[in-house]
Amino acid sequence: MQSPIHFLRNADAISSAARFARALDAAGVPPRGAVACLLSNTPEYIASYRGSTWSGRRFTPMSGRWTSEDVAYVVENCEADAFVVDARYASIALEGAQRVDPSRRFLVGSAEGGALAGFRPWSEIEALSGAPYDRPLCGETMLYTSGTTGRPKGVLRQNTPQGPPPTITAQAGAAMLSAFMTEGARAGIHLAAAPLYHAGPNTYCDGALLLGADLVLMEHFDPEQFLATVERHRATSTFLVPTHFVRLLRLPPEVRSRYDLSSLSLVCHGSAPVSIEVKHAMLDWWGPILYEFYGGTEGGGVQIGPKEWLAKPGSVGRPRPGLELAILDEAGNAVAPRSEGRVCFKLDATPFEYKGDPEKTRESRHGDGYFSLGDIGYVDEDGYLFLCDRRSDVIISGGVNLYPAKIESVILGLPFVADCCVVGVPNEEWGEEVRAVVQLCDPSAHASNPASDRERAKAAEAIRAACREKLSGPEVPRSVDFDEALPRTETGKLARRSIRSRYWEGKARRI
Repeated sequence: MQSPIHFLRNADAISSAARFARALDAAGVPPRGAVACLLSNTPEYIASYRGSTWSGRRFTPMSGRWTSEDVAYVVENCEADAFVVDARYASIALEGAQRVDPSRRFLVGSAEGGALAGFRPWSEIEALSGAPYDRPLCGETMLYTSGTTGRPKGVLRQNTPQGPPPTITAQAGAAMLSAFMTEGARAGIHLAAAPLYHAGPNTYCDGALLLGADLVLMEHFDPEQFLATVERHRATSTFLVPTHFVRLLRLPPEVRSRYDLSSLSLVCHGSAPVSIEVKHAMLDWWGPILYEFYGGTEGGGVQIGPKEWLAKPGSVGRPRPGLELAILDEAGNAVAPRSEGRVCFKLDATPFEYKGDPEKTRESRHGDGYFSLGDIGYVDEDGYLFLCDRRSDVIISGGVNLYPAKIESVILGLPFVADCCVVGVPNEEWGEEVRAVVQLCDPSAHASNPASDRERAKAAEAIRAACREKLSGPEVPRSVDFDEALPRTETGKLARRSIRSRYWEGKARRI
């Protein structure tokens, strides 16, 4: 699907942000008020985001893929004083909008039949002055973690800076871009191809804006259109996720070679694990411009450059300066190098809480002042972090911990596999057994006919053979199921819970 593309000059972004800040002032939104936003990657998103966070407000973006129930929950939970909505998402926004005064609801675009009752048109904001904002105050973002494991959780920082902008997010993004890019490329063109309501894309886009870069915004990712956009706008930096890599690599060779990507000097990636094979293929294609990071909306962060990664394939890097990383056991004690445990980071000067959920906040705390994003991993003798899997995704079979991500990386390396999810399913003897749910590249293999049955059986045996060659016996899937399309978020995270529930309905789930 071709995506609308928006080019936004740096100066225009700053002017439109000043207009939005003045609109919030005129509507009576207090300097420490909250702004909820339901927009895609558009210039209005940038205006809303920067206008809010550079005028002291707290900004909460949401996804157009959410349900109306999730949108309403987040609008209420974040205590929104204002609400900005794309008309395309009106159907899922109306319930949440009832929680906000009509004078503080803003609509981008036109709903079916014209204006939407109870919303102010964006044209009112465009009519305001775009002169530099005269009451700058450092605001913040409160992002919500993915709703694939239950209600979205709002990550609320407890110590908002009291001085002028830039925000912590903008500073962090600018610091990362400055560390990885040459000085001449920093103020070039940043291509936002991943959804900006997620922490990684948001941070790098905000940092690029702070460095003086112009922006190109893709509302939806299309692999060939992405290549064409890089060439057309001479993009210098972007943020991608592993799913984007896989889709790009599946383009025919003649399409991949058609576009000039020489302007790209930095491609940051994170948000989901990437297989060693996929990353090697991307480095072979694009050269040493891939920089990986691991962290979360809550904080933390390790990073690794291309040369380091080639020396430590599979690692997500070492902590950034000033950040303390520890691998802790169940008792909260540090473990030895190469011993697996809970990946934890030291809480910094701006600790967080999950808004309105003290229990989940307590569950995230470990050891002496550490927090965890829920992942299992280990560090080697040089301090490089290697991730094993999410703690909640670990399969326990006969008392042995098995990591789906490791198994999936083998299966995803097969040329006929489009996507894969490995889950633990009930087994009376072992407690759980490994099952692979696979999406094949050839859609005809899913049709209900004897030929497709034979193709699936052949594919299942090839998958198990590859796993037997590269994995231990317990890690080899006992069986392989096939699905036409596996559910993933826009940042490439599997909706693993929904897949696992197919096999556990009516069963007692493992805690």
